[in-house]
Parts: sequence; C-alpha cells; structure tokens
Amino acid sequence: MSIQYFGRGKHDIEPDRYTPHCDGLCNGEQHIYGARMATMVIYCTIPEKGGFTNFQNSNVHVKPNSGSAIFFSYFDPLTNVTDNGLTQHSGCPVYEGEKKIITQWVRYGVSTETPHDAFNTLDILISQDGE
Repeated sequence: MSIQYFGRGKHDIEPDRYTPHCDGLCNGEQHIYGARMATMVIYCTIPEKGGFTNFQNSNVHVKPNSGSAIFFSYFDPLTNVTDNGLTQHSGCPVYEGEKKIITQWVRYGVSTETPHDAFNTLDILISQDGE
C-alpha cells in the first residue's frame, strides 16, 4: 500500500504529475509468480483543477471524485499472461489544489507460506517466510 500526495505550491513552476508507467508487467509476457496483478487507487482528496488519471493506450481518462476508487488488473489468470500495455497510466498535472490517493497493489502467488513481504519492489522472491 502506498499513500501519495500531489499538489502545486505557489512557488512551483511545474505542477505535480505522475509520468506514464505500468504498476506490474505490461509487456504481454508470462506472469511472474508473486508479481503484481492488479491495482486499486482510492481518491481521498481531489484537486480543484487537474489530477485526472489517464490510461493512454486504452483511451480512458478518469476524473476522480473524493471517496471513489478505480480497480484494474493487468493479468489474465486463464492464460497466465500479462497485459500488453493497455493499463499503462499516468497522473495528469495538478494545476490547482491537491490530490491525495491511496494505492493498493494486489499480488498473485501470495500465501501464508509466501507472504507479501517475501517479495521486493521488483517482484523478486527474496525470502520464503517474509523475513
């Protein structure tokens, strides 16, 4: 889970934004055991101007509402293949006000024997028992 803040101070020349990226693999290849497979973004505070979430390759532009959330998966459990770029997204610039979100990532392959903290940020298994 991650809490993020985007805002624009009165002395900032450029507004805050989040550049295009994929939260997990989005290259159409086989899913890696334990890697991220879905994301939920919860919009806590929304800006007066800007701050949309844009899925460039899917032609989806999400205008956030305070208290709302979006959920998207980038893994097909039937084929064990990751998405091919359709979930690449970015946070549009915040021009006025502030944007606070909570991001929750979901991993496929997590269990009692292999907990979430057994993987590093690159989705590599670093320990079997999370220690």
